[in-house]
Amino acid sequence: MANERSYTGLRTFLRAYGVVTVALFSALFVGFTLQFPPLGEGGALNWFIWNGTQCGDQPCHVPPMLFSIYVVWGVFFLLAARRPLAYMSFLNFTMVANFVHAMVMLGQALLHLDHYWSKFFTDIPFTLGIALGIYLLRPKSAESVEHLPARQQRAPTE
Repeated sequence: MANERSYTGLRTFLRAYGVVTVALFSALFVGFTLQFPPLGEGGALNWFIWNGTQCGDQPCHVPPMLFSIYVVWGVFFLLAARRPLAYMSFLNFTMVANFVHAMVMLGQALLHLDHYWSKFFTDIPFTLGIALGIYLLRPKSAESVEHLPARQQRAPTE
């Protein structure tokens, strides 16, 4: 029973994070691409991203690439929410990658508090939330999910 609650919790968690991820990073991608003034240097929402929309006299290229990766990641959260067991490799990668991302950002934020203080409210909790949520809710072994219907244990192509 506890395993079934955990499995249901994982599915709910993946749906919630998927929706938030797609919405948040799609909005950031559009805002960044259109150079929405509040995201720019000195803008009210500039703290939400790590730099302005301009890098010198050119538009910055790295942020939109990262935003697009997270949009795709969010779509895969939604796919994985349907059958998490079929996406365990993706979920394990996501858990580790986001934990490492959070630790790198934590180090950078601590070393450069004057510039990266906002990371304690943005990247760090977002990536730690993904990593910890998956770690705490994922099945710990094959035996813990063998009571689930076979269709939830198959890969999507079967």
